[in-house]
Amino acid sequence: MRDGREVRRSKIDNLAFAFIKNLKNQQDKKRLADKKEKNNQQRILVCGAHEVLKFVQSGKIKVVFYAKNLDENNNRAASNFHSLQKLCPNENVPMIQVLTRKEMSRVVNKFPYVGVIGVFNFHGFENEAKEIIQEWRTSSSFKQFHTDQSSLLP
Repeated sequence: MRDGREVRRSKIDNLAFAFIKNLKNQQDKKRLADKKEKNNQQRILVCGAHEVLKFVQSGKIKVVFYAKNLDENNNRAASNFHSLQKLCPNENVPMIQVLTRKEMSRVVNKFPYVGVIGVFNFHGFENEAKEIIQEWRTSSSFKQFHTDQSSLLP
């Protein structure tokens, strides 16, 4: 059944799943490599709307992934997410809708479910990032991303 779910995912979902998994593995390897440098270790990924929002505001996030089934019943999370929706276009940070909360949580080994993931850097995975962004530009997520930008209105 698991393979059946893999097949039903869109191309951008598969690309994002592999990309995030590779970044998570790279982050984990660096943290395990030298315990002394762990405190100084620069993170590659950050999870959660509040954390991602903080780092987008400081200009450190390069790309944001958010779940297709993001729950807006949680007022605080919804507020942070709406702030992200307004801030990301202004900061030229791609905000890409991929996967489900359950799939995102599984790929980064987090529980409870993760709805938003921010990427600080993707050194070593530039080609994968470029491919995801190119695929995103043809998706409905991209059109939705630019809907609120006043610069696109006549």
